[in-house]
Amino acid sequence: MRHKSPFWKLIWAGTLSAALLLSGAAAVIPENESVTFGIYTTADMAGRTSDTDPLTGQNTPQNYLKVATAMTQERSVMDDVLLLDAGGSVTTTSSSAVSAALTGIGYDALIPGWEEFQLAAGDQTQFFHSLGTTKVLSANILNRSSQAPAYTPYEIFSLTAGEQTIRVGVLGLGAMDAPEQVPASHYNGLCFSHSQNTTNSYAWEWTYIWQPVLEQEACDLVVVVCHGSDAELTAFATETTGIDLLVGGHGIADTKIFQNAAGEAVSYVNGGGHALTRTTVTLSPDGSVKLGSSNLLELESYESDPALSATLSSFHAATERQALQPLAVLSGSWEDSAGPCYTQTDTTDLVARAMLWASGADVALLSPGLLENGSVAQWMAAGKTSLTLRDCTRLLPDDSPIVVVELTAHQLRTLLDASAGQYTVSTQDLTISGGKNADLLYGLDYDLYLTGSAGQRVSPLLRDGVPIDDSTLLRVAVPACRYSAADFPDVIPTWSSATDERFGSSGGSAACVLAAYAKAQSEQYGSLSPARESTCTLYTSSNGGSLNRLEFVTMLYDLAGRPQPGASAAFVDVTGSDAVIWAAENGIVSGDGKGRFLPSQSVTREQAAVMIYNYARWLGISTPTTGTELTALLDYGDISVWARPAVEFCIRTNALPPSGVRGDLFLPHSTLTRQDATLCLDALSVYIDAQ
Repeated sequence: MRHKSPFWKLIWAGTLSAALLLSGAAAVIPENESVTFGIYTTADMAGRTSDTDPLTGQNTPQNYLKVATAMTQERSVMDDVLLLDAGGSVTTTSSSAVSAALTGIGYDALIPGWEEFQLAAGDQTQFFHSLGTTKVLSANILNRSSQAPAYTPYEIFSLTAGEQTIRVGVLGLGAMDAPEQVPASHYNGLCFSHSQNTTNSYAWEWTYIWQPVLEQEACDLVVVVCHGSDAELTAFATETTGIDLLVGGHGIADTKIFQNAAGEAVSYVNGGGHALTRTTVTLSPDGSVKLGSSNLLELESYESDPALSATLSSFHAATERQALQPLAVLSGSWEDSAGPCYTQTDTTDLVARAMLWASGADVALLSPGLLENGSVAQWMAAGKTSLTLRDCTRLLPDDSPIVVVELTAHQLRTLLDASAGQYTVSTQDLTISGGKNADLLYGLDYDLYLTGSAGQRVSPLLRDGVPIDDSTLLRVAVPACRYSAADFPDVIPTWSSATDERFGSSGGSAACVLAAYAKAQSEQYGSLSPARESTCTLYTSSNGGSLNRLEFVTMLYDLAGRPQPGASAAFVDVTGSDAVIWAAENGIVSGDGKGRFLPSQSVTREQAAVMIYNYARWLGISTPTTGTELTALLDYGDISVWARPAVEFCIRTNALPPSGVRGDLFLPHSTLTRQDATLCLDALSVYIDAQ
């Protein structure tokens, strides 16, 4: 192996001391006792070759520079080491830097996962060839026609201390899920399991193809590196025999012991993207080999290697320049001040439109909580005039692709109903909070009634104002991270941005889709502007229940075109409502005379009439001189004196007409439903337009 320490530099007892576990320091022990080797692994390092991510500008506390420092320390105290990368090493913008890092650190082998196949075919070839003495091992990446391995399937490594040597066989298995993750052009002529392996099982590949081969090699230890999920690795370990150390390439950082099919112990390690795993191997004077304990060396606790950092700085600078290149000119008035809750904003609309543009789906489903790292409105307020790849990556840091699934309108309403339950409504001032992980549907109009009963919190879904039937099947674009959640319907995607050539070649993530959309829009229209093609409205009442005062004045505010108020507050019991501030500033509401608006109280018909009357006066519209006389109403005496001019305006303009069988009652103290208020304001709009 490369970077060996002299045999007698340090000789170890059977296991590492506690001091080594914490700091990498070793105790010197007498000669002629056992020697200790180390097997080290990383996984899912995702191209992190510097202390900051050149795409996002964010710190990367776990990176290859720290692996270099850790391995320098480990090599100084181990008799010999074996260093493996379990895949997920690279991104589409980092292959050159990762290649330089792997060779500079002295990795012995890379077992590619599907992430390495995100690189286009030519870039893959260049990347693998540039690894030099770092072996590319894969036993299941096969020539489709001949079924022969496209890369070296396994390697026998010799760990040596003086004249003593052990043979470690390392088999690579990975990228079996590449057809689901990358465009087909990235693996032309290849397949990822033998044709007889009808279940695409890693365990099948080992048991029926490679275990007999490795048994003939008479290895002291057998290491299988498998770039699979935690569930796949658990099944793999328990269904097989003949493996001493199983190395995972996906999932969380972990070390544990499995029981294999024969009841024997199998050690398991996974670096999980933030740790260097260390497994000790003891060679005794009598020649016996013992696999020792496994530990996670947290990379965050190490300093970055300055020499490697200098070597990789030019790659980092080139990627950063690319990330900061403007993709689209920003224009228009972006509004993202949706209050403290997570709900529809111009930025969520932008992401949803990008999802629909890329996928051709009918609707998009996303969580506004995914966008909490920033907004276009914030950036424009700070003086930004363009959108860059870095901005897109900051908006959508999760590297999940976009997928398309088919769901019925009923299934969508069920998801949205559950989302309504994630919001909290204050009983004091009706402010809305929560909803970080709620679903937002874009492409259809609907209302959420946050205090309604479960199953009754979503209005019918509307397309161009017409309800669609619950049985209607819709193509839904959704981030894969949401699709994979336990509460999402069990359906199979029909499309993925990761396998679409337009986006897969640049990574296939939602950020890539957004970047492509922004660039296309700016090229076609000259700039990227806000647009809203559907609306989700949150209401603090229940569906069909009495409308409260806050909701009614908000409907008036929407009718007025949502003008920006000049103040920041108006009443002590209402916060964060531009509608109430605007209404107070313009004399449309006045409260109870004690500084309170009483937002949660149901609005009565006479209170609604006063707000409508004051709104009309704000527009310069007076009461018609002809029409029904107020005194003709049978319940005229029940109408409050302060409300009578307003009621007269409403009954003469038909904004709030009389009620009762004969149309001779006003019912001033009755309440309004949302449907009542909608009809009322529609009639008011007709009257205003006629003036």
